[in-house]
Amino acid sequence: MSPNPRYLGALVRYRMVIGVDLSEYSDIVIEHALDQAARHRTPELHFLTVNQGKRANADLKQLLWERVSPLLETFTKDAVEWRARLHVRKGKAEEEIAALAGELGADLIVIGQFGRHAHKLASRIVAGAHTPTLVVGMPNDLQASPMCPMCAATRDETQGDRWFCGAHSGQGARLEHDVTPMTTWTAGGLMW
Repeated sequence: MSPNPRYLGALVRYRMVIGVDLSEYSDIVIEHALDQAARHRTPELHFLTVNQGKRANADLKQLLWERVSPLLETFTKDAVEWRARLHVRKGKAEEEIAALAGELGADLIVIGQFGRHAHKLASRIVAGAHTPTLVVGMPNDLQASPMCPMCAATRDETQGDRWFCGAHSGQGARLEHDVTPMTTWTAGGLMW
C-alpha cells in the first residue's frame, strides 16, 4: 500500500480546486486562490477548466497552462512543498468542479463570478459542492457609493474609535454604526 500523498509525515496537504474559465478575469481568480494557498505550508492546487465541447482538451490544457504558469511562478519563488496539477474535463462546470472537489477531498474551491450568467453558475456550484467555496467577484465601482473623505479621515485619526465624521454621525444622521474598542493580543494575552 502506497502512502497517501496528502500526508507528508506530520504535514497535511491543503487541497484546493480552482475553477478557471480562461476569460480575461481568470487571473483575478487565480491570484485569490494563490493568496489562500500561501496561508498553508503544503498546498496542493488543482486548476480546472471545463470543456463545453467547443475545443480540443489539449488546446484548453495549453491555454490553462499559459494562464496559471506565470502567476504560480510568482507565488512559489520560495515555496518548496507546493504542488499543482492542471485538469481539463468535459461536461457542465458546476458538476465537474463539485465532482473534482469531492474526488480529491478538497478543503476549498475557488471560483469566479464574472459576466452575465456567472451569478447563476456560482450559485449552482456552491449549492452542488460539499466543500467550502470562495466566490471571487469584481470590486464594486467606488463611484457607485463614494466614501466621504471626512469619514475616512475620522477613522484614521481615531484609529477606528469613531467611524463617521460630524456630518454623518449624531442626531439626524443617515448612518448608524456601533464599534467596540480595538482588541489587541500581546504576549499571548487578550487586552481590551
